[in-house]
Amino acid sequence: MDILKKIFGKNSIHLRVVRTFYNNDGYFDNITGLANTLSVSHVTVRKVINDLVDAGILREMTIGKSMVIKANDESPYLKALFDFLSSVQSIRESKSIEDIIERRSKETSFGRMGAGM
Repeated sequence: MDILKKIFGKNSIHLRVVRTFYNNDGYFDNITGLANTLSVSHVTVRKVINDLVDAGILREMTIGKSMVIKANDESPYLKALFDFLSSVQSIRESKSIEDIIERRSKETSFGRMGAGM
């Protein structure tokens, strides 16, 4: 999803966090686990989580004695964001298929021209 990097920034930890939850339905983790998954510092993840919780995208909840983060499935903002990610992915996949078809038709045309010589 290179277009998302262009929209949200090349090294956007926010985007990496959102994509982690988007690509792993039902995913939840604590700050340390998420930091390890993303290979970034605990402090960086904490700042990003605070932003995404404030925006209503994620929510924090207590399970036993642990504080975990999960997608806020009740948020209209999360739904809109995930719909956007799905649309971008569909466009990208469609473009990839079109590129493959175009490349193969060129190869086939070239093969036919070469066979006639």
